[in-house]
Amino acid sequence: MGGCATTTAGPAVPGPAAPAAVNPTDVAWLQLVVPMTENALAAARLAPEHAESPQVRSAAEACTGPLEQLLGRLRAVRDRAGLPAADVHSGHRMPGMVTAADLVALRSERGAGFDRRLVALLRAHAAQLVVLAGGEQANGADAETRELARLAGAEGARETELLG
Repeated sequence: MGGCATTTAGPAVPGPAAPAAVNPTDVAWLQLVVPMTENALAAARLAPEHAESPQVRSAAEACTGPLEQLLGRLRAVRDRAGLPAADVHSGHRMPGMVTAADLVALRSERGAGFDRRLVALLRAHAAQLVVLAGGEQANGADAETRELARLAGAEGARETELLG
């Protein structure tokens, strides 16, 4: 006969509690914001060698450190939630997402054209980060993920100011 065996051999050992605390909003937010941040960071890192304007280089550099810190925390929360590292949005065109095609174009440009493209992409990323953070804060269940969304939203607002 199939089914689960029943045992009376003592109390059950609790499993990891973290995934149970994560709701679909938390999952969706993490699965979107991790690749968004990875790609925005990859774009910003191109500025030292490709940007013409010292202001663009400076703004991209000012974004890089905080994005690296944010990304580290995002990945840690994603891993704690038991989510795969794979980008489930790969190939999707979404607001604020620096795509693989965008990165290819950035790598082939230098000077004023690079500056315009990079600033536009980072502005869109920052604006969408603020929007997504608000949704997570309002509807997420996991306290750490909501707090991370608060920090991400603040970073998006800071980037918006830096980029004008």
